[in-house]
Amino acid sequence: MKLFEATNEYYGESYVRAYVWASDEAEALALARKAFEASARKKPAYDKRYWENVEVEELFAVDSTPFCTNPSDSGWER
Repeated sequence: MKLFEATNEYYGESYVRAYVWASDEAEALALARKAFEASARKKPAYDKRYWENVEVEELFAVDSTPFCTNPSDSGWER
């Protein structure tokens, strides 16, 4: 399993993101798109670009070496 960060180029107080625990990038993208679409349905101002333009980036996998993120008030920093 791997942890992915999903983003969609939208910004609020910071960039919009979701974290996805999935076995591969394809599964992560599918799960993220569903989550972004569900979120957009609650906010009528968002169109399909909100969930269709999602990108995922692998952050780490089960076999990754131990690490600690940098202290931050703006998200995940490594």
